Amino acid sequence: MSGPVTAGSAGDAPLPTRRELRRLSQEAEARGEGPLTPDELMARALQARSDAAPAAAEAEETPTSDVTAQPAEAAAPADAAVPAAAVPAGAPPRPAAPPATAGVPIGHGFVTPPPRPTLPPDTEEPKDYGRAGRNLPAAIGVGLVLGGSVLASLLFFPPSFALIAVVGVSLAMWELADALSRSGAHVSRTPVIAASVCMLVASYLGGREALWVAFTGGAGAVLLFALLERRTGNAVRDVCLSLFALTYVGLTTSLIVYLLTLEDGNLLVICFLALVVASDIGGYIAGVLFGKHPIAARISPKKSWEGYAGSALLSTAVGVGMAFWVFDAPIWTGVVLGVLIPAFATLGDFSESMIKRDLDLKDMGSLLPGHGGIMDRLDSILPTAPVVLILFSFLPGFVG
Repeated sequence: MSGPVTAGSAGDAPLPTRRELRRLSQEAEARGEGPLTPDELMARALQARSDAAPAAAEAEETPTSDVTAQPAEAAAPADAAVPAAAVPAGAPPRPAAPPATAGVPIGHGFVTPPPRPTLPPDTEEPKDYGRAGRNLPAAIGVGLVLGGSVLASLLFFPPSFALIAVVGVSLAMWELADALSRSGAHVSRTPVIAASVCMLVASYLGGREALWVAFTGGAGAVLLFALLERRTGNAVRDVCLSLFALTYVGLTTSLIVYLLTLEDGNLLVICFLALVVASDIGGYIAGVLFGKHPIAARISPKKSWEGYAGSALLSTAVGVGMAFWVFDAPIWTGVVLGVLIPAFATLGDFSESMIKRDLDLKDMGSLLPGHGGIMDRLDSILPTAPVVLILFSFLPGFVG
């Protein structure tokens, strides 16, 4: 008996249909040959079709007059040309032949069906925003709304900034957990978000001591929850990433809220955010217009030394203005802030770019049109918060 028959054994001819194979199996059992294997059934069906091929060729060579004289025979389906074996008395009746259009068998269980052609997905090509790299009108509009809301809260009712921080941290933590889950890990969202909110409240109401107590308790709760949950079977990885999220987002944001509790805390937060925003804007404009020499092309090809120079220049201008007109501090302190803040803000950008590149992501989210997600706006703010707190504590004129 011949070997296994696959979908490609018969060339381009259509394979036998399910009905044909069932009919051959019934005929074999009626003749007492016993049940046939799938390979034997396929071999018999293909042999029957090959035997019918000469008859079909003779029919094609029949003169036109004969075809006209016998229209019924010419109109017979191709499967009718297959010679049927004699059916003994008492055998079940032969089922009706399948239509001629019953081509490739799908799912009959005897052979592997050939792959169906797949159409390309109907997806739109990403828009090309040129050198800007983003939807600039949307980015400006969203930035003005967010910046105006934060500035208004700090000027007119500073406690409301703590509420904005709670909402922002919760959304950012959710985005970061979704992004980190692409690595196969599981970040415990509920305990991490709950611990972060507790840290923000503790920082605002109790100061640094309460913040560290809340951070320690939150880390312990996250550790216990991750060990009990054990979603992925790798508790060490899940715990490490959950604690990373708690520290990267929760702790650094709590330090910003702690600034709010100091004397003239709302002005300190405004100065800090103005320095980081100036660094981002100066770097973006200078990078788009003059950027030619990337700082670290493998991590973030669009970050250039020219852009960093623009960040330092605009941030220094803002720092000097804030030191002179708002805090009555020495001008050189504004220069120190303007030089150091862009350095750590750029490191924050690179850190998140490295995470996104490792996770094969362009943006952390899509909540903010023209910007990406919440984390895409906090990438330069969060790592700079502890540095700013130290600078404000040691530079004269900022914290009494």
